[in-house]
Amino acid sequence: MNPKQHVEVEFTRSAWRQFARQHIHLGARFVLGVMLRYEVAAYIAAHEAQSIALDTICQEIHYDSGLYLLLMKCQGVWYITEVWTTSTPTGFVPVYLWQKVRCGWRDVLAQVFSGWRTVTAAPDRSAEVLL
Repeated sequence: MNPKQHVEVEFTRSAWRQFARQHIHLGARFVLGVMLRYEVAAYIAAHEAQSIALDTICQEIHYDSGLYLLLMKCQGVWYITEVWTTSTPTGFVPVYLWQKVRCGWRDVLAQVFSGWRTVTAAPDRSAEVLL
């Protein structure tokens, strides 16, 4: 295969939905989707240039960040058919301590005291009635 030959990579509809669930913002979703397609195309082209045979029915690619892709080649086009992540949660909040410290304290002070990051948005207190 000519190293300059273009490898086409596309998302299937279900894979695009799975990928979209990973990224909330439309702009990030589009840019990261385009970048991912180009990276996968470069990966496949590099392997084909070295005459390394890839599985055209169910090729799996794994990124260090925990992103997994399943690929399938159909009529010369590589399709990303499945997208999932196995990354572990980035933070842990001890619920009992968090509730006790937060009771009567401002949220910011409670976060600093317990040493944990914000997990959920602060509740909307504009609707509370002051007695």
